[in-house]
Amino acid sequence: MKNKILIDLLPIETERLIIDKTTTNDISLILKMDKQETTQKFLGGIKNKTKDERIDFLKKKEEKFKQGIASSLTVNLKEDNSKIAFVGLKIDEEENLAEISYIFDEDYTKKGYCKEAILKLLDIAFNELKLDKVIADTVEDNLSSRNVLERLNFKVVSIKIDNNIKFINYELKNKEFTV
Repeated sequence: MKNKILIDLLPIETERLIIDKTTTNDISLILKMDKQETTQKFLGGIKNKTKDERIDFLKKKEEKFKQGIASSLTVNLKEDNSKIAFVGLKIDEEENLAEISYIFDEDYTKKGYCKEAILKLLDIAFNELKLDKVIADTVEDNLSSRNVLERLNFKVVSIKIDNNIKFINYELKNKEFTV
């Protein structure tokens, strides 16, 4: 039900951004980001994926929407409709929480777009969907991502190590959210 509410709100607009469903039309963005060293460093690397494999990946995202699950959203600039990022709000209705995720084209980092997009998704998560909390994780070395989460009042709740990579797990409770 909450996924349907989120889907029905699309496209979502902020001052500078439009957030909408991810589709196969986003292939150029995903292929560009697949080649970005910084992006891949914090994702663990998407190695040797063909264009067809990436199109299949995007088709799966489209299928999720048809099933009523908003698994991936694409962020576009309002000014020229450039595709700049993928964000997500993976809703767990049983636990009344969501996991937020984001990955930005490195050409569009350090411009405030990530904070703007995530702030809007948090506003929807807490004020429209009435979720209890939103969780996120990031690689310890990804200082930009950590700064975004911490500036939005996320708190560190745990640290885990997976394949010698340290992940910091965050959460933000509804009552701690301020716009």
